Amino acid sequence: MDIKKHKDFVPAKYKNVQALSFATRNKELVISFDGFEEGEDLKEFADYVFSKIRMRYWHEDNGPPTYH
Repeated sequence: MDIKKHKDFVPAKYKNVQALSFATRNKELVISFDGFEEGEDLKEFADYVFSKIRMRYWHEDNGPPTYH
């Protein structure tokens, strides 16, 4: 998919979201997203990301999304 076309699918409220990813020695991938404008945006973004990779996760009412 063309990068420019793909960017059109990203809502404007996520324009400041950035990611940092790295691999550990135990062959784990860690990804951290920051720059959300509202706390509710973080949960909505997590819903989107985890649904795209078809991975179950949960979050508490007042906590961050988690997967374990």
